[in-house]
Amino acid sequence: MTKQKDLTPSPSLPDHQAAQIPGAITHAADSPPTPPPSPAPTSDDETYDICIVGGGPGGLATLSAAIEPYSKDKMGRDNVKNAYANGLATKRTAPKVCVVDPGDTWMHTWHERFKALQIKWLRSPMGAHPDAFDVNSLLAYATSTGRAHDMFDSGVDVKKFRTVREAHSGLLELPSNKLFEDFCQDLAARLPHTFVRGKVAAIQGPDGDFSVSLEGGRKLKAKAVVLALGVPGPAACPAELVKVPARFLFHSDDKLGGRLQELGSARKKEVLVIGGGLTAVQVAQLAVKKGCSKVFLASRRPLVTRHFDVGEGWFDTRQGSRNQSEFFDEPLEKRAAAAKAARGGGSVPPLYMRGVQELETQGRLSRKVGEVQVTSVNDDSVEVTINGRVQKFDLIVNACGHRPDCLQLPVLRELQRVEPIEIVGGFPSLTPDLQWGSFKQLFVIGALASLQVGPDAGNLMGLSRAAQMATDAMDINSFSKYKNSNQSVQGWYQTNRFAEAFDSDSDSDSDSDTDSDSDGEIEIERAVEIPCAA
Repeated sequence: MTKQKDLTPSPSLPDHQAAQIPGAITHAADSPPTPPPSPAPTSDDETYDICIVGGGPGGLATLSAAIEPYSKDKMGRDNVKNAYANGLATKRTAPKVCVVDPGDTWMHTWHERFKALQIKWLRSPMGAHPDAFDVNSLLAYATSTGRAHDMFDSGVDVKKFRTVREAHSGLLELPSNKLFEDFCQDLAARLPHTFVRGKVAAIQGPDGDFSVSLEGGRKLKAKAVVLALGVPGPAACPAELVKVPARFLFHSDDKLGGRLQELGSARKKEVLVIGGGLTAVQVAQLAVKKGCSKVFLASRRPLVTRHFDVGEGWFDTRQGSRNQSEFFDEPLEKRAAAAKAARGGGSVPPLYMRGVQELETQGRLSRKVGEVQVTSVNDDSVEVTINGRVQKFDLIVNACGHRPDCLQLPVLRELQRVEPIEIVGGFPSLTPDLQWGSFKQLFVIGALASLQVGPDAGNLMGLSRAAQMATDAMDINSFSKYKNSNQSVQGWYQTNRFAEAFDSDSDSDSDSDTDSDSDGEIEIERAVEIPCAA
């Protein structure tokens, strides 16, 4: 990749293109720098300013936050104009960044999971994406590429948004997954970096001079490392399912969803799906679509309908300041519980709930609320008891998400050996700037950072906020980000303003099997602590 040394402003999306969608917020003339894509390195030098571990939306948000000179989300319009007027966008050198991921391209894991579940629409709205510069950029991308058909009405009551500009800008629409993935690829192509295909085995060396070892022996040097690993631990499995052999049972995330291909095969026509969140509903709908003759969806409590996955206080800085301050004032043990309570268990957006109800009316899907007990395992089927009634199934799909247990992740287990920190509820106790222990240049974002970021840490909005927190805390001599505040980190970052979009039951308390993120990428198990048998 050619090395981009200076970032300079480039022309923004023309207003006439943005106007194709009524009410769309146009880009200002002071649009973000758009550096050309970086080709492969021309030398054997593999020393970087920043190494990002993970090529998903969290890794991309970190890359964007590191490359952009500042975030428009946290600055007023006058600040932006003054920054450009004083040349602050050009008086800096872009850091040299590498991104390590087992896939061969950005968003590989995301793509495979969404493809396996045949997910068309994201749960998160247009304002949630990895671009650190402008909350409007996904909408602008859809407009400039003529893809208004890739936006779907989320169904929120726009009348409740009279004082919020997002109500009339298109930012409450839902993007298609294809639009979102294309946008992410376009964003990645405009940010200078080196993409390294591989799996990280260990992170070693002194703070600020890390050696990132990949499986196979390759080593990368980096001054700062950001772990954007996605899931917070291993797949969760209800204790009752441990006795079921793998030929009759798999987790919805096995092989990045690859085993979902077994649905509807000649010998897998009667299917039981276990889980109370969005992924469980998506699996059940997929089973019906693939021609399964009997599909049961079992959950511990009735499904909860909600547009988004966290309460309104976590979306709006005006209404959410009290929620957030109370969260960060609590001791870690209470934060873990508060994060679960704020998410309220797994929930299903109205779009999917309508689909479930239609399938029930057609007699193609049955919902059961209660505990599942395995009665017997036969040569060709499994018998289970649900609410006292024995049912026979060819296949059981466990859609109970992932349980938080960071020490089950090899990289973090090795870090814990070298630099032990407190683990609370399966989550690492990071610093307020998301650093690991005494390492000032080693950061963790995503669901693993829930104790420091909040209950939205694993969704697209929380990932973007955490990426800003981590990159602004870096001490890299080769670059510096423009800052307009000396406030503490937790009080500095704005969150997205979608406060009035929630249903009245958004804070209902339940004992769900799952705790789903906004798009089904990460699900966190609430209680079960027993891993599935291989």
